[in-house]
Amino acid sequence: MRLEAYLKGTGINLRDSLNNFEDLGSSLTLKDKVIDSIRCQIMLGNLRYGTHLREGKLSKAMNVSRAPIREAFNQLENEGFVKIIPRKGVMVSPISEQFIEDVFEVNSILETAAFEKSLAKIPHCELETIERIFDEFLSQSAMEDRRLEFLELNKLLHFTMVKYCGNQVLLDYWGKLQDLIHWFRSIATNSPDFRASAAIHIEIIDAIRKNDLDLATNKLNAHREEAKSNALRDFRKINDD
Repeated sequence: MRLEAYLKGTGINLRDSLNNFEDLGSSLTLKDKVIDSIRCQIMLGNLRYGTHLREGKLSKAMNVSRAPIREAFNQLENEGFVKIIPRKGVMVSPISEQFIEDVFEVNSILETAAFEKSLAKIPHCELETIERIFDEFLSQSAMEDRRLEFLELNKLLHFTMVKYCGNQVLLDYWGKLQDLIHWFRSIATNSPDFRASAAIHIEIIDAIRKNDLDLATNKLNAHREEAKSNALRDFRKINDD
C-alpha cells in the first residue's frame, strides 16, 4: 500500500511536494488555507528562520488580500512559527538550541502520557499496515531525496501511537508540537540513516504488539533522544557555516 493512499484515511496531510505558494484566490476556506500554506513553507525550509515576512509579497504570491495574511500571522505566532514585532513587522521565529530542547522536552511529556493511555487500544492491523509501508519504503534503492516522505511516515506511526488516548485536548497540544519538530528535522543538513531509524520504529511496533509498556517506552525515549540530538547537531552545523 502506498503511503499517500493510507494517509488519505488518517487526516494527516502529506506535504512533501510544496515548492511554491499555491493560488488560493477561489478557496472556500481561505483563512485556513493561508495559514497552512505559510506554515508548510516554513516547515519545508523555503522560508528560513529569521526571514522577514512581507504582507504585500505574500498577498501577491497567494492571490489573496492582506486580511487573511494578518490573521495567519496571529495564528502562526501562537503556534511558535513566527514572531510579530511591534513597529518592525513579522519574521519567521528564530530557532535556538534552547527552543529545540524545550519543544522536545514538552513533546516527550505529552507523547508519553498519550501513549500510555493508548497502548492497549491500538489495533494491531494498523501497526501491520504501517510496518508494510516501512518495508515498502526501504525496499526502494533511492533514499537521498526522500527525507520529507520518511518524516511523514515517522509522524504516522507516532500519531497511531497516541490517537486512542481518549483526550482530545492532549492530542491537540501534541499535534502542534509535531509541526515544530517536523520543522526542526526538515532543516537537517544530512540525510538521516533511514534504515537504522526504520529498525527502531519496527522495534517499537513489536513492543506495542506485546503490550509491553516499559519496553516500548524505553525504545520510544531512545528514538526521541536521537531525533533531538540530530536536530541540535544539524542546527549547530548550519549556524557554524
